[in-house]
Amino acid sequence: MKARKLPSGMWRAQAYAFTDGDRRQHKESFTAPTKAEAEMLANEYKARRKRSLRNDLTIGDAIDGYIKAKEGVLSPSTIRGYAKMRARYFAAIERKKVRSITSEDIQVYISELAAKYSPKTVKNVYALLTPSIALYNPDIVLKVTLPAKRKKRPVSPSDDAVRLLLNNAPPSLRKCIVLAMCALRRSEMCALKYEDITDGVAHIHAAIVQDKDDKWIYKPYPKTSDSDRCLKLPRAVLDIIGEGKGYIITCNPETITKRFYDLRKELGLNIRLHDLRHYFASTAAVLDIPDIYTEDFGGWQRGSAVMKKVYQNNIRSMSEYYNEKINAHLDNIIQEDAN
Repeated sequence: MKARKLPSGMWRAQAYAFTDGDRRQHKESFTAPTKAEAEMLANEYKARRKRSLRNDLTIGDAIDGYIKAKEGVLSPSTIRGYAKMRARYFAAIERKKVRSITSEDIQVYISELAAKYSPKTVKNVYALLTPSIALYNPDIVLKVTLPAKRKKRPVSPSDDAVRLLLNNAPPSLRKCIVLAMCALRRSEMCALKYEDITDGVAHIHAAIVQDKDDKWIYKPYPKTSDSDRCLKLPRAVLDIIGEGKGYIITCNPETITKRFYDLRKELGLNIRLHDLRHYFASTAAVLDIPDIYTEDFGGWQRGSAVMKKVYQNNIRSMSEYYNEKINAHLDNIIQEDAN
């Protein structure tokens, strides 16, 4: 727990916080002008955690404490998701004591959840529960079996379904549909501004998300580092979104979903707006566009960071070629509707 001097001249000390589900240790950092102050803050944190255990801290209190501790380092939407899970899923276990909880207790709780909810939901609940317990009881070792993941076949709309959507969507929703066809997420298209587009190339670098109080906010950084990207948009898409100032989409992601749901219900289609990202990826595969480019265009996690770092400069011209290739296809789909 000895403090180390930072390049800024400040001192930083770290204290063990918790071990996550992947057995990775996490630490809390404390920074102060002097070495003694930094070490004192770290020791106080350690003492508070021990006192919490002695005072019969409940699982509910531990989850609340964990969420509070992470507010400064996790995104507002993640904190909001944690708060919703806390309110909905933990009633059956929240009064149990952290110091006396056992693997059996948690296994029974997880099995009961699995009877009501999907494996993904159960996994998310467990992913919040375990670090919350470990934050206050770092020595605990839990052995719990989670429900097996259900194999789900991704949905990719057909060209005909996409044409039907374009034929019937009102102008404001049509903008959302063509941007989704270019693999933008709802949060990204809502944050995209006209000034983010230069010579037909859109810089996708922000998101509109909800904070812990359910307020929509502009987050000036994307979902992941891979999501920060530049994408040349098809000519037909640029024609549909037009020119202007400020936000291209003037409603929030939830409103887009509701409007799209009403349209698909009217047309008898079983398609989500997000499925148009699948459409983009599937179309890219049909056009024989290598995965490395598709990943870049859609902001998906890259399959090989080394390949990207080593070859990016040498293959930039090919990236432009494949971008034009998929744009030509999207232009044909969209322009057929215009004619």
